[in-house]
Amino acid sequence: MSNEHFHEEQAHQKAYAEIIKDLAAAVASSIPPASFVIATAEVAKAAWDLHEAKTNHEALEAKFQLLMGIICVIPGIGGGFRLAFKSLFKNPQYYGPVMFDIVVAILEEANRHLPKKVPLNPEGYLKLMIDVPKLQNYLNQIRIKAVGELNQHALMRWAGAPKALDTFLKSLSSQLSMIIAEVLAPLVRIAIERSLLRRKNSARTSNVPNKTKTSNNKPKDKSAPTVTKSRGSLTARIKSKFQDTNMNFIIGGVGEHIADYYCLEKLGWGKEHWDGHDKGTQGIWTQQPSSLHLGKLNDGKKLNKNASIGNDTGIDGLWRADPKNNCGKKYAIIEVKATTGIARATNKYVASKLGVLSEKHKGKPVIQMDHYWIGTRIKKMFKNLPKEVTKTFKNIKNPEHFSKFYSRHIIVVSLLVEPGLSHIDALLDDKKSDAADPDHAIHNGIVVHKYGESTIDNIIQEKHRRLKNKANNVTIP
Repeated sequence: MSNEHFHEEQAHQKAYAEIIKDLAAAVASSIPPASFVIATAEVAKAAWDLHEAKTNHEALEAKFQLLMGIICVIPGIGGGFRLAFKSLFKNPQYYGPVMFDIVVAILEEANRHLPKKVPLNPEGYLKLMIDVPKLQNYLNQIRIKAVGELNQHALMRWAGAPKALDTFLKSLSSQLSMIIAEVLAPLVRIAIERSLLRRKNSARTSNVPNKTKTSNNKPKDKSAPTVTKSRGSLTARIKSKFQDTNMNFIIGGVGEHIADYYCLEKLGWGKEHWDGHDKGTQGIWTQQPSSLHLGKLNDGKKLNKNASIGNDTGIDGLWRADPKNNCGKKYAIIEVKATTGIARATNKYVASKLGVLSEKHKGKPVIQMDHYWIGTRIKKMFKNLPKEVTKTFKNIKNPEHFSKFYSRHIIVVSLLVEPGLSHIDALLDDKKSDAADPDHAIHNGIVVHKYGESTIDNIIQEKHRRLKNKANNVTIP
């Protein structure tokens, strides 16, 4: 072992030890009723802090505290995960490489306290931390408890505090999916990827031959975590399988397929009316998407199959969306990016994925997903859209002003983790992506989802900044 690896391993052991010494108390704190006492206080404070937040940083910290309070309610393991994630949130580079080991320790410690044993499945429990329906259920339990406690105080009732807290926590429950995607999903990715990267880097070379195919016939241990592929091996597999196809077309097709079903199933834009999972042009709508009915409007109204795509430079998705989760707008513009690497939820990372046209508009480069880029592409789509939809846009002379009718979404899918991992595996192995899970497992999917006009504007501004710095030969940190 080199000195560098030796010091790295020492740092990993120190990070692991710092959490382990407090682990027993943390696990004990997540056994009812202690878990509800801690969770109620933490969620109530986080809700107040979020309501009073003046900056994005303050809002981010309040959202994180909210999720930690919710997680604390999970019997036996919540307190341990709360401790681990708080450490990871403060220093992801330091604690990320040992998170799998810490999660295993949490589960082992929980088994010392709980009458019913929990399986040693670290990846499965990490994914539980971002399971939206389950966390919403826990938040609902906390809301009822917190509001009930406030109602016991006459002064609080007089001030209307119980009703205000009840309303605000219900509102947060509806936003929980976006909060998890922004705050917790990136930490889960770090936990999985850093741990796997550490194991890969610390593995010794061996002359042992590869296992034969017959070894795959052994029954799988359901409690064992799914092995996530490294970026290098995944890229090599794709290039080997599709030697004559641009790799961007392969991963782009997987990304657009996942994004289509994310819009359909997760965002609920026409879920009840689409019959044809992963059937592409063979799929049908029982109620056709239109200016009145939710659903996908471009690509002949068909959802993408899990397959490679052509060299398409247009809009990935134009949807008749639900204004309730589309910033009050009827239409949604979707841009999809797929990667064989780590997908990060930062504006800098998402900006790095956007394309730049050679042409300029008003003296500035045209950036993918800016209003000029979108407007010119919507005009090209007129002949293939429902008449009542095109009529809406045709009434606007300047294509840049089409934005009054739509909100923008950028979805980034990493193929290193679910749902990207199983979908690229299905494509590489010539299998149907939905063979094992008709519900698509989107509810457990780790996707970076940035949306809303102010958010996308900030991303595009970041892209302009990077282009300007690059032109001036300034190194961007």
